[in-house]
Amino acid sequence: MKKYIILFFTAATFIISCQKEDEYEPLNSFSDVGWYFSDTEGNLAVSIDDYITFSDLSQGVVSHEWTIGDGNYYLKMPIQRNDSIFKDKIIGKGSTTEKTISVWFRKAGLQSVRLYNTFNEKVTFRGIKGDEKVFIDAKEVEDKWVIDTTFVVDVYADIIPQIKIEQNGVVLDHTNPNDTIYVEAGDFLSFFDESTVGRADTWEWTVGSEKSNQQDAVLTLKKLGVFNGTFSISRRGQNIPGNFKFYKIPAPFKVIPSSKPFVVIPDEVMEREDQTIQVPFNGEFTPFTNQEAHFTVTVNGTPSDIATVSINPDDATILDIKMVDQIYRDDNITVSYDGNGSMVSTDTRVPNAFTSISVSMFQHEAIKFDFENGGDNFIAKTEGDGVNLPTTTIGISTEQAVSGVKSLKIDASASGNWSAFINYIDTFELKAGVSVQYEYKVYKVSGASINFIAPWINKEGNTTVTQFWHNDIKNAPSDTWVTIRPGAKFASPTTFDDYNIYFRHNGQGTIYIDDLRIIEVDNRP
Repeated sequence: MKKYIILFFTAATFIISCQKEDEYEPLNSFSDVGWYFSDTEGNLAVSIDDYITFSDLSQGVVSHEWTIGDGNYYLKMPIQRNDSIFKDKIIGKGSTTEKTISVWFRKAGLQSVRLYNTFNEKVTFRGIKGDEKVFIDAKEVEDKWVIDTTFVVDVYADIIPQIKIEQNGVVLDHTNPNDTIYVEAGDFLSFFDESTVGRADTWEWTVGSEKSNQQDAVLTLKKLGVFNGTFSISRRGQNIPGNFKFYKIPAPFKVIPSSKPFVVIPDEVMEREDQTIQVPFNGEFTPFTNQEAHFTVTVNGTPSDIATVSINPDDATILDIKMVDQIYRDDNITVSYDGNGSMVSTDTRVPNAFTSISVSMFQHEAIKFDFENGGDNFIAKTEGDGVNLPTTTIGISTEQAVSGVKSLKIDASASGNWSAFINYIDTFELKAGVSVQYEYKVYKVSGASINFIAPWINKEGNTTVTQFWHNDIKNAPSDTWVTIRPGAKFASPTTFDDYNIYFRHNGQGTIYIDDLRIIEVDNRP
């Protein structure tokens, strides 16, 4: 319920200071315009069925009138702090000449509260809205001066949850508690928020232990059993009235054994930062021991010793493989399973054998740019040393891309010092003593003549730390993407998080850069 807090129109709305134009007169003959209202978290926003109190402080008024829109009502005052039922306090609607009013907002959307005052002499409203000064002069109407003010109140309706559930594109009936929604273990359901009332900005879906905070969610159900589903939806934005609704999905969800083979998901086999090789399946494993002999891991074509094979403690669909020896980013690693182990899924399926699935290696990136998002932060260098030539244009392009649809285009119509770009905004951290190097992909357009490229690591914008000068670009083939990783390396003496990227060359022609990254050195010795 609305707390009754009386405020002058202060920082979040208006600071009122209105007075006669030219001179001060004693209070009994002073004409002045001003007002206050009970504030709602700093602005004129309120929940439906709540109220705001307005008071006209104007002096020397000849006539005065408040007007509110249809569907809203004036309430009898005083209103107690804990009052929440206002129907028996209604005293009218439409227009009133009361100096102070409490308006009960029963209608959602933008609602107007109009104040119409007349004076015998000219007055001026002087106030502040946000950081701006506001001046409103009275308008002369016939032989009177009029201040005609309309306050717009944003009335937020209560949230009304509306959802849709789909399975393989088919809409499911979730409204009957006697109808069960069946899902095979490892399959997913799609959940859609179709609420149109209440302007929600926060969501949570749950089925059993699975959850998502997306407005529209996909939940993969892995555990066998019968589970309840819920949908929590709320409005929590800053300076707006909050609201929360909890909807228990009537139909239960029953996860049954899968009819599909129990198989590895090959595209998701990867190394983690701690050198664990993760092998995901389309179902959960029951506990097991001593299965290492049934797996083969090759490193650069040679079988390598496996230390352990275990179930990931956070996700029972993933097997964690730890190796005896260290592995490196540039290793070519494959994983195989002979199918003869004793492992089974929680729904009693036996995993299928697989052979020589490649492992996606952890990249140990300090930072990476694919120019799909935030690419506009790369700009021509215009200050300090090594500024960009006025004849070179630099910007995001969709003409070429090695990943996504965008890359950074550097078009140098003339050679000279320098064609240079920099990124001041996207800073990154380098850890003390950890060696890093540049890597990027470049597309050199036919006719370009560039003898070298100098990528730099800067600090605090324009302060030089180190450069990775190289001439790999000179002999790189034209009209195709090439990966360049200069041999130079750098280890920061201290951990800092304010490093940034700077590039330059002094050649002529057009090149595109994509997948630009600074990576930790992790090559096999």
